[in-house]
Amino acid sequence: MDVFEAMSTCRAMRYLESDPVDDELIERVITAATWAPSPGNSQGRDFVVVTDPDKKRIIGEAVDAVMGDRVAAMDRPDRTHRLMLDGTAHLIETLKSCPVLIFVCGKAIYPYGAPRDSFVWSAIYPAAQNLIIAARSLGLGTVFTTFQGVAEPVIRDTLDIPDDVHIGCMIPMGWPARNFGPLTREPYENVVHRDGWQGDLRA
Repeated sequence: MDVFEAMSTCRAMRYLESDPVDDELIERVITAATWAPSPGNSQGRDFVVVTDPDKKRIIGEAVDAVMGDRVAAMDRPDRTHRLMLDGTAHLIETLKSCPVLIFVCGKAIYPYGAPRDSFVWSAIYPAAQNLIIAARSLGLGTVFTTFQGVAEPVIRDTLDIPDDVHIGCMIPMGWPARNFGPLTREPYENVVHRDGWQGDLRA
């Protein structure tokens, strides 16, 4: 699949089948993630891949305990919010049966000799984006989440993630139960400022 097609049809996939994902495909998307840029080519990102049913259940239940009722109570003022929040609620309910959970993590290792936490995210997030696009090109669904923030102690304990390792995001991955793209996004002329800001294009 052409990279532009992959990017332009890569919807957040919150509805995933429970069918397993082959290890070879997991390796391919993680390898693609390692090709992402990082500060000074420091490559300060690692990937915790979770397929163990018991560990997924523990993590899913911990996220649901905090987020389930919270998401259910959120306002849905329009179709966009309704679809997103209904999908989020479904994802939370089914995390335990999601085939793969991938945690993109990183340590503060850059600049050399005086590492700063602020550079960790510059390694984690490009890797996560590469992973998501690679998964789409293989027909796999993913969604970028920060669910780990509501259950971090449980996740660290369950997966033995050290305290000095930042958990940047949690990406559920599996075969999609809904259709991909096309995406609805602001067009080029609404977002580009040539040679300076020159006013608010969306005013």
